[in-house]
Amino acid sequence: MSTSTTQYAHGNGPKHWWKSGWATKKGKMGIKSQQRWLQLRHYVIFYYDEEKKGYNSWGRPENEIEEPDDEMKDTSLLDKLPGLPEIQFPSLPNLPSLPDMPDMPDMPSLKMPDMPDMPSLKAPSMADLKKMKMPSMPKRKERHPGGPYGRIQMHGAQVRQDGKTVKLTNCRHTKIYKDSTEQEDNASFTFTFDNEDEAYSWLVSMAYGGATRD
Repeated sequence: MSTSTTQYAHGNGPKHWWKSGWATKKGKMGIKSQQRWLQLRHYVIFYYDEEKKGYNSWGRPENEIEEPDDEMKDTSLLDKLPGLPEIQFPSLPNLPSLPDMPDMPDMPSLKMPDMPDMPSLKAPSMADLKKMKMPSMPKRKERHPGGPYGRIQMHGAQVRQDGKTVKLTNCRHTKIYKDSTEQEDNASFTFTFDNEDEAYSWLVSMAYGGATRD
């Protein structure tokens, strides 16, 4: 937890509208943990495999009220990625749920016709099997060179700190590829930072952007 003696690299408090820096992203399903550059744009976090400039606003005390400038208020800039083509993302915050579907009327019972006798099937010989072509493995999706690997939405997510580690759960996550995006709901992420004060600053800043603190 932050104390009055904490020295902040950008400002005089832990709360940032924009924030960026390195973290170790915990791997899943056999994938090893990796260093990722996090870029908090208040409402969302983009994460990269290389450092990016900018996105470090003045850090403020938690109880200080901030008046965002016009650039901060302009949500159209959230998903602008310099050097990359326009990428379609879901709107913010969470999309509204679909209305309930009306009950379907009872369907009349249907009598299926008798099936004719099926011809006997002959198993292929080993020679035939050798001639068969095995399906190729699906091609791994390409990433944008220098682009983000994904976008994590703060609204609707839950965040908590444990020492140098910050865990995000119930996230709306967008995986970003060169030719497409994939949406993932109820995603979770675990990030480890250099020290507890830096982890606390990320906790406070994520909550500032819309995440709920556990």
